[in-house]
Amino acid sequence: MTYRDLLLEAARSFPSSETPFLDAVLLLAFSMDLPKEKILAMLSDRAENVPSSFHGMAARRRRGESVAHIRGFREFFGREFLVDDSVLSPRQDTEVLVEAALESGDAHQAAIGPGGERRPLSVLDICTGSGAVAVSIAAERPHWRVTASDVSPVALEIAEKNARRLLPPHSIDFVESDLFSKIEGTFDLLVANPPYVCHAQAERLIAGGWKDPILALDGGIDGMQFVRAIIMGGSEFLSSNGVLLLEMDSPQIPEALALFEKEGFCDIRTWKDLAGRTRVAGAHHG
Repeated sequence: MTYRDLLLEAARSFPSSETPFLDAVLLLAFSMDLPKEKILAMLSDRAENVPSSFHGMAARRRRGESVAHIRGFREFFGREFLVDDSVLSPRQDTEVLVEAALESGDAHQAAIGPGGERRPLSVLDICTGSGAVAVSIAAERPHWRVTASDVSPVALEIAEKNARRLLPPHSIDFVESDLFSKIEGTFDLLVANPPYVCHAQAERLIAGGWKDPILALDGGIDGMQFVRAIIMGGSEFLSSNGVLLLEMDSPQIPEALALFEKEGFCDIRTWKDLAGRTRVAGAHHG
């Protein structure tokens, strides 16, 4: 049996995965402590001394556990983030939220006028989870002032660990807050990847083996509970002409756009993910 045969056999046992072969490659690479590129270069070689841990991890993947939770980390925006069962494993789709934040923040500073680029842009990342969005923004724009909040203290512990691993000390302020309940002051940029899976689907995912906490998935009956709350309450925490950016599922975008308009936001626009689906909605206020 070659490594290709081994990986194809494992991949066929991951019917719920959208990328079964890649999942198998990542798990084998992790078990052998090799980069995935090395595994791909070995595909035609005879599969010898395959670690027993690979078969154990493959069994966990068959039960629905994500590759990220099995390995304990996830790649996001060019960096590795620690994850465990207390946080949502960051998805590649969420990278568009970071891109939208960087683009909007740069435009906001440019609009301030001469010298505006020297004033630190203030950013709030609500529902930060693993801290992937906040840390990525702080790493890409180290002169911005970033605050990250979450209702879960254990999620904030993971976010702080990721910040310590990937950023200079004191790059991010962390706040335990249920949405805006403990937030003080105003921000030029407010970003959020809130729970937006409908309650029934979130329960099905957990029952199917997902290790993401239901707190990070469950967006209420229709998935829009937190999206609505952030849009309706966000303007109070935005500076003049501040920008609010939200990730959500594509079918939820029309309601969000209508709510932005109802709440007095302007310059409303959207961003698409790599698959071409509308993923992020944003607007200015004031």
